[in-house]
Amino acid sequence: MAAVPPAPGPEPLRLPHGSVRGTIAIFVTATYGYLLLQGKLVPAVVLNAVVVVIAFYFGTHTATSKPPVPPGQPVPRPPRLVRALLLIGFAGLTLWFLSQHMSTSDVPPQLVAVLEVLAGYVLGVAVSWLIHRRAHLSAVRTRLATAFRDVVAVGALGLTAYICYSFLTGGTSIFASRTEDALSLVVTFYFGSRVIGH
Repeated sequence: MAAVPPAPGPEPLRLPHGSVRGTIAIFVTATYGYLLLQGKLVPAVVLNAVVVVIAFYFGTHTATSKPPVPPGQPVPRPPRLVRALLLIGFAGLTLWFLSQHMSTSDVPPQLVAVLEVLAGYVLGVAVSWLIHRRAHLSAVRTRLATAFRDVVAVGALGLTAYICYSFLTGGTSIFASRTEDALSLVVTFYFGSRVIGH
């Protein structure tokens, strides 16, 4: 006889599903935005926390399969509200800085770093969606989608290994001063592309 999986325990503080992590995400992101708007230095720990929030709400959380929900239990809804608030916040910050008669080179590097993470992820999702949206219609389309996944995987592995090797050896790469940006885009593009192709 198969074992019955245990019923999930109550949510922390008996709040609706995802409330605590959503509130933490908003606090961290609001702190990040406030520091940027005040022209203050954003501590590395805050920037790292924002990247973790983005990874959760835009990457791994959407890509993971949903656990089975026991009968009679409410089905957890994806955190669309938090994702929407994050996107609106980052877009608002970007537009505010650009509206201050600044060129794109005057946008704070801490904001550029986050925008690169979002851009790579969104680009990966969009390209993968275009390739996979009709892959089920024919064997040829299925093979093309499979080939796309293989090419993207080889490219991501090769570029990541090359960039990491240049970091380890202290040498220069073909990306010159944009090596860190290139690594960010490669990694986020690949993880974004796996959301649709998963």
